Amino acid sequence: MLQNQYMAGWVPGFTSALEMELNQENATPFITCQLATVDSQGFPHVRTLVYRGFLFDDKSNNIISLTTDRRMSKYQEILNNDKVEAVFYFPTSRKQFRFRGVARIIDKEHKPRVDISSISPRHIIENSRSASASDSDSDSDSDDDNSSIEEETVLEFQNSAIPPISRPIHHHLISPSLSTTLQQYKSANNLSYTNLHDLTSVEFTPPSEEEWNQEILRQWSNLSKKLKSSFRKPMPKTKIDNEKQKLIDSISRGVDGKKEETGMDNFAIIALFTDYVDLYEMEKDRRYIYEKDSYQMWKENEVCP
Repeated sequence: MLQNQYMAGWVPGFTSALEMELNQENATPFITCQLATVDSQGFPHVRTLVYRGFLFDDKSNNIISLTTDRRMSKYQEILNNDKVEAVFYFPTSRKQFRFRGVARIIDKEHKPRVDISSISPRHIIENSRSASASDSDSDSDSDDDNSSIEEETVLEFQNSAIPPISRPIHHHLISPSLSTTLQQYKSANNLSYTNLHDLTSVEFTPPSEEEWNQEILRQWSNLSKKLKSSFRKPMPKTKIDNEKQKLIDSISRGVDGKKEETGMDNFAIIALFTDYVDLYEMEKDRRYIYEKDSYQMWKENEVCP
């Protein structure tokens, strides 16, 4: 599948550490991490969240997902400032993963704008041809080059005024249905990889509105009944009184008279679009840095621990 070409080198080690932790005797049925966001005054906020798997249940997209209540402070912090960092520590394997990148909220009001033009087969082939033509043309006009740079600078300035939640993300996240189609094509033709020239007629598209909504429903359905009920509780951090305490108690006992799906209006997914990973293997005293380039490809470098 085309997406597998973009799977990050840290993914196999990360999933292996996850499985090792979950398979321990008397292990908890979930994995936690620490997520750091920044508030409007520049103060960092760190909290513990439960890992909810890879987005669309597909580890080849490299996107880790978490969940939150829309009324929590981290929700608004991410909408205002998308820069985040998450840390996972696995005591069994003694490995620590630090993920840096941008976060996107996925809920009834927000869906990520994913720009997949950089991985479109036609785009890659055309760029390759343009690059070859450019290399062979030694008399290119420097004024044209300067104009291109100026246009990029203007676009960057314009994009800086756009709220983070509305900015497009350059990523290889294609529509899950298209991903399935490509996988079937690959299997039917017994291919170990997919030739770009064979895909020039395929229109690459990001997830549709319906697919985003299906992902929200899938993640909500995976929550425990008790956790779902927490989304029906009074507004977090508001001053408690007798009425609110009675409501909290009734929700805890399941006698508040509300249906399980009522709290879904307050539910949101946090998707981590990572571009930098710091892996420290304490047992071996070795450290690796993974960084993603503009072509969505990951590079691995071993560094001093």
